[in-house]
Amino acid sequence: MPPPADIVKVAIEWPGANAQLIEMDQKRPLSSIIREVCDGWSLSGSEQFALRYADGPQLYITEQSRGDIKNGTILRLAISPVSWHYLQTQC
Repeated sequence: MPPPADIVKVAIEWPGANAQLIEMDQKRPLSSIIREVCDGWSLSGSEQFALRYADGPQLYITEQSRGDIKNGTILRLAISPVSWHYLQTQC
């Protein structure tokens, strides 16, 4: 039986850690998925992170673009551009 259409299997990378292979449920909020990934690497402050494509233009994943993610895609956990901007303005 084929997997449900709203489940995609992806790898998520984080520097210095083994990639996590997850089944991303497209019905769950992206923030919930990022929190789960951060928990897997014992990273706190999941709201400061975002997912982006590891290859190609390395675009960030948004709630609007997440439907484009295909099985086998490699994603990378990264500092959210919103958090990065905030950090830059605080220094």
